[in-house]
Amino acid sequence: MISMLISDGSVEERQFLMQVARDSAARFTEEKWNWMQCSSKEELKRFIDQKIHADLFCVDITMDDVIPSVIALRGYEKDAYLILVADLSISPLSYMRPNIHAESLLLKPLQKTQVVPILREAVSTYAQRFADPDEEKVFVVDVRGSRDLISYDRILYFESREKKVFLVTEETEYGFGDTLDRLNEELGDSFIRCHRSFLVNKSKIRQVYISQNRVVLSENVEVPLSRSYKPAIKQFLEGGSQNAAKELDSIL
Repeated sequence: MISMLISDGSVEERQFLMQVARDSAARFTEEKWNWMQCSSKEELKRFIDQKIHADLFCVDITMDDVIPSVIALRGYEKDAYLILVADLSISPLSYMRPNIHAESLLLKPLQKTQVVPILREAVSTYAQRFADPDEEKVFVVDVRGSRDLISYDRILYFESREKKVFLVTEETEYGFGDTLDRLNEELGDSFIRCHRSFLVNKSKIRQVYISQNRVVLSENVEVPLSRSYKPAIKQFLEGGSQNAAKELDSIL
């Protein structure tokens, strides 16, 4: 499934953008789509604060003080396709920056001759990315013919339960048929086993409490640490990593 969020304070503009995006999706893909809308900067901020995922974003930056939200959005959606909606009153210096990195720009007043080709390009570009994913950057979940691409940056851990494997992010989880043993081999050094039922993203580890048998990940998410995997976890921590905020409360 592909998700798109359109944020615009004008009902007419939002409906226009949504219709063109839907038409483009029908033209270039056969995938299921999840459509989301924001009508104010407050609604967009709540969306971003919750780190709700989307694959494509179209954001109106003419709303007051929305640039910080766009920067925060790009901070957790590094691979999303981002379209900005601006006007000539806004200096390009405010949005043409590396920590925003928009793929496309629409200028108000919105005209069909401008909107249609830009949204078609966005949808077709992402559709191609979706059809032929870079598996070094994203994990592909395929459940009963419906696919999702999850950036490795979003994954907290994989958990084995109920005869399935669940991929868990900060905002949701995806269940599919597989084994942790196979995933452990496939994913290589970016993930580490801490329990027979848990495979965690090394970059998400924040603290490890050896004597308490627990690992703390981003957003204070906790997973168990079992005796048999303590040596590997200890070796990983003592070897150093790009995460400075690791803590070892006892030694083996």
